[in-house]
Amino acid sequence: MKLKKTLSGFIVGGLLVSHIGFVTAAPQVVAVTEVTAHAAVDASYGISENTLVSQKANLTEEEALHLAKNYIKQFLSVDIEEEQNFQVNVNYREDWNRNDRYVWEIRYTQQGRNQYLSLQATIEDEDKELVELRKYQDDRGQGNHVAQYTREEAEEKARQFLLSTSQHLLNQLIIEDSGSSMHYYAADSGSGLNPTEYNFYYTRQKDGIPVMHDGIQIGVNSGSGEVTSYRVNWSEKVLPEKKAVIIEEEARDIFKENLNFNLSYLPVRDTSKQYADVVKEVKLVYSPHYEGGVWVDAITGEMVNYSGTPTSEAKKINVSQKDKAAFEKLSSTRKIRNKEMNQEEASTLARDILNKIYGEEDAKIQNVNYSSNIIHGDGNKRKVWNVQFQLKEDPHNNGHIMIDASTEEILQLNYYNWRMREMMLMTEESFQPVLAWEDAYYKAIEVLKQLYPEKLRNLELEQTYQESIHYYNDHKIVNAEYYFNFTRKEKEINYLNNYIQVVVDSATGDIQGIQYRWDDVVLPHPQNLLDKEKALDLFMQQSETKLSYVQLKEAKDQQKNQVKLVYSNTPKSPLIYNYLDAQTGNFLDWSGQEARVKDGKVITIAEKLQDHWGERELKIMAGSGVIDLEKFDLQDEVTRNDIVKMLVKAMGHWYYPTEEIEELEFTDIAAGDEVYQYLQAAVQYKLIDNKREAFRGGDIVSKEEFATMLIKVTPLEKAATAKGIYTLPVEDVDKISPEKLGAVALMYGMDILREEGETYQPNKNVTLDQAAVGIYRTFKLFGRSQW
Repeated sequence: MKLKKTLSGFIVGGLLVSHIGFVTAAPQVVAVTEVTAHAAVDASYGISENTLVSQKANLTEEEALHLAKNYIKQFLSVDIEEEQNFQVNVNYREDWNRNDRYVWEIRYTQQGRNQYLSLQATIEDEDKELVELRKYQDDRGQGNHVAQYTREEAEEKARQFLLSTSQHLLNQLIIEDSGSSMHYYAADSGSGLNPTEYNFYYTRQKDGIPVMHDGIQIGVNSGSGEVTSYRVNWSEKVLPEKKAVIIEEEARDIFKENLNFNLSYLPVRDTSKQYADVVKEVKLVYSPHYEGGVWVDAITGEMVNYSGTPTSEAKKINVSQKDKAAFEKLSSTRKIRNKEMNQEEASTLARDILNKIYGEEDAKIQNVNYSSNIIHGDGNKRKVWNVQFQLKEDPHNNGHIMIDASTEEILQLNYYNWRMREMMLMTEESFQPVLAWEDAYYKAIEVLKQLYPEKLRNLELEQTYQESIHYYNDHKIVNAEYYFNFTRKEKEINYLNNYIQVVVDSATGDIQGIQYRWDDVVLPHPQNLLDKEKALDLFMQQSETKLSYVQLKEAKDQQKNQVKLVYSNTPKSPLIYNYLDAQTGNFLDWSGQEARVKDGKVITIAEKLQDHWGERELKIMAGSGVIDLEKFDLQDEVTRNDIVKMLVKAMGHWYYPTEEIEELEFTDIAAGDEVYQYLQAAVQYKLIDNKREAFRGGDIVSKEEFATMLIKVTPLEKAATAKGIYTLPVEDVDKISPEKLGAVALMYGMDILREEGETYQPNKNVTLDQAAVGIYRTFKLFGRSQW
């Protein structure tokens, strides 16, 4: 028996050596050996002499560069030297989080044929303290670079980094990641086993009271285990003394008095597919809403909101009752065609729309292309025409329209002149909108009347003013665009998943964007609803009231920002969600799924995997969105379809194709089947062969069949077909199908798929945990093969 095992090891070892490029673990290197040809240090600056003189910078450019190099070497272990050919960008700007302070933002970039490295250090000008570090490295030539660290392992690396970088702040921090108790695994992000960043946040505290939004954030790469980001958010405002007049019980009563529940519709989604899932079910839910604010002032007992002002002062606008009555009589523009629009019809409709919205009779159509496979927010595969256009005979006035080829609905419109905005900001004058918010609102209403008249009766038309602030090339811009989000409303209940958004450019008064999201799902009738008092009791039972410090910003004068001692009311466990099923009283997450509870406590994935033989691999697979351990159990038997889904998700799969893809030839799969898109992706990834035969996706998979499916992920598929050279050190080796023996032996020898004991049991059905661990080990060894 030992001789057979040794022989199997030699065979596997020899095959691996012959494919060393696929098998060797991805080295974690920093140096880039192939770089673009340019000067040793190519610097560009986002500063001017006038800026430096007027702001009286404390550091010189040379001092800032020196500090940046030292910080990067000390904490990111990268030694920046002139011969390494880094490109350098130096930017002196206002600190976006502290408007009265200035920082130096220094970036080093290095690009080669197969690698890209970007390093950023942001340094406080006055005290030379490190504000932010970032490292991004893309090793495009390393196909077997996959996630290799669990969140717990990454958290320990973040903790050690915190201890080495921030000793002077440790006594002012809560040395526990504020997100550690949150739900460990979110919905599939689409990245698969491609390394991403775990983020950990350590909250600032004073006298044991957390300071909201202040603290240190650290990011750790899930593939290399390196710290790749570090950010300090720390207000300079003096924190008030811990002298609360209102006690906790009083604050809790105030919250309860001001708590209301909004009734709304929530779509039920498959978390493994996120927004690619077709909505088939909608639930009526309650979501908590506090009247007058979100916190209780611990001194006055008043409710306060983010700006420190009463909510009642918010500016609102709505159409008149007369207009609403007129909207009821508008007829639909939507068409149900027997035949899809052709290219000429799409171009004609696009010109008509541009004329209606912009008054452009001679808009230039630059390009028209068709796609039959666009998923546009509602999970449905739409057939669309994309029309690119130009207005005003200006090459910078470009945009595009997306039109549903079957209904002629305008799904999306974007129009923007980046050059114009850039020229405006070069004047260094403060940005001044030419269009008031109220005027922009009525302009948006006109768009709805022209493009979606039949939807007006089912839209929430009241809008609340929100100041929009962002930075463009370090220029602060207030209200560059006005955003109006009109939500679907039926039976006086909002359905947030369906909406029409209109964006108006405040500098030109032009419509800048339109987004249309609407599905034909039937919304449930509001009946047998939970009494709001009962909902209130359920929510308060799962909530706790705690003191916090929060900085409240004055919208009119940012110099008057103030820090207040407040009470917040939050769920006892972050796993208890803020949606309550309005009919059953169960807590729901964002996808409409119920939280799993045992003895009144939420069951976490970590508890589910504790002491499991594949705990580490399963945590990574679940954390990467490849498997859903909330929906499925570890001992569930898996089908061929399940295996394909896991393989595709491990590769990294978010299905928004921009080009036509191969149609499936399988005789037992229809285009409308839920698994169809996964099978298409698997064919493109070369994980399965597209043949005119039955795929048998619902069949339970045996261990030996799973081995043959896994071997296709590796470069050893052809080697597995060799005859007469494979064996296994198990008693039932003769039970393995001869044509599958090579794949089984290779998977066994590489410790990817094996069984403890003297037998292999090749016909035993594979369970979810075995499949997930087998797939992870295969990808870790051979990598994510390229399309």
